[in-house]
Amino acid sequence: MIRLRHLIPTALLINLSVAGAIVLSLAVSAPAQGRKVGRSESKAERKDKKETEKADSKDEKERRKEDLKALKEERKEDKKELKDVRKDFKEDRKADLKDEKEGRKEKSGVLKERRKEDLKTLKEEKKEDKKDLKEERKDLKEDRKARSKAPKEKKN
Repeated sequence: MIRLRHLIPTALLINLSVAGAIVLSLAVSAPAQGRKVGRSESKAERKDKKETEKADSKDEKERRKEDLKALKEERKEDKKELKDVRKDFKEDRKADLKDEKEGRKEKSGVLKERRKEDLKTLKEEKKEDKKDLKEERKDLKEDRKARSKAPKEKKN
C-alpha cells in the first residue's frame, strides 16, 4: 500500500475521500426504496386529505359540467341568432330584388311612354310635312298656271 501512496498524488487521495463522504451522506439522507415520505402524518390526516381531494375533484367535475352546459346554451343561442340574421338578410335581399324589379319596370314604362310620345310627335311632324308639301305643290301648280297665263296675256 505504501507503494501505491507514492504513485498516487496526495491531492487526488483527498478528493477521493471527500467524494466518498459526499456519496455516503447522500445515500443516508435519501429515503430507502419503497419507503413513503409522508409517513409522519396520522391516518386521520391522510383520510381527511383524501376526502378533501375527492370533494375538490367532485366540485371541479361539477364546475366543468356546468361550464359545458352554459357553453352549449350559448352555442344554441348563437345558432338561433345566426339563423335570424340569415332570415333577415334573405328578406332584405328579396325586398331589394323586388324594388329593383319594380324600378326597372317603372323605367321601362317611362321609356315606352317617351317612345310613344316621340312616335306621336314624329307622326305629327310627318303629317305637317305632308301638308306643307301639298301646299308647296299647290303653290307651284298655281305659279305654273299663272306663268302659262302670263305669256298668253302678253300675246293678246
